[in-house]
Amino acid sequence: MIKQVIFDCDGVLVDTEIIAAEIMVDLLSDLSIQIDIHQYIQEFTGKTFSDIMQYFNVNSIPGKDIESLAKQSEHAIYDRLREIPGMPELVQSLDLPVAVASNSNLWQVKKALQFLQLEDTIGEAFFSAEMVASPKPSPDVYLLAAEKTGQAPAQCLVVEDSTSGVRSALSAGMEVIGFCGASHILPGHAEKLTELGASSIAYDATELKSILSSRL
Repeated sequence: MIKQVIFDCDGVLVDTEIIAAEIMVDLLSDLSIQIDIHQYIQEFTGKTFSDIMQYFNVNSIPGKDIESLAKQSEHAIYDRLREIPGMPELVQSLDLPVAVASNSNLWQVKKALQFLQLEDTIGEAFFSAEMVASPKPSPDVYLLAAEKTGQAPAQCLVVEDSTSGVRSALSAGMEVIGFCGASHILPGHAEKLTELGASSIAYDATELKSILSSRL
C-alpha cells in the first residue's frame, strides 16, 4: 500500500535539465570537450557536476577553481527557473504525504520549492544528495527520504525523469513512475525508463495525476 509520493526535483517539478544541458555543453566546449546537447542529455542528465568533471578527467582548470565553476554554473541554471506545467498544482492536490529527493544541492531544492510555492506543502520533507554518502544512482537519498519521513521504502511511490533516478529509487525498493514531461526528454527516453523498471510512464502532469489516482 502506497503511503507517500516522493518527487524528484529537476526535470519533474522544475524544467531545469534543458537549461543545465545548454550551460554545461558551453562549459565543456570552453574546456575543449566537444559534446552536443542530445548526447549530453542522454548520458549526463541527473548526474552531479563533480561526476561529470570526473568522467572527463577534469581535475584542474588553469586559472579557474572547479568548485567555483560548479557554483557559477548552478546559479546560472537556477536564475532561469521555470515550472513543469501543472506540477505544483498536482503536488498540492495529493491527499498523501509528499516529499522531494534530488541530486541537486540543498539550496537548489529550497529555491525550487520557493519558486513553485510548495514550501508549505513539502515542509521539511526535502532531501539532497549532499546529505548522503553517494548521489543517485545510489539509493542513498531515497532511503534517507523514507527514513526521515517514517515510511517503509516499499510504501513509497517515486516520480523520476532520469535513468540514474529510476535506478536509485528501484535500488531503494520503491515503485517508480517515469516522467517524460520536461523539455529535455528525447525520443526513446520513455522506453529506457520502462526497460529499467518504471511501472508506468507519464508525459505530462495530467497523465501523471491519472496514474497516481489509480495507484493511491
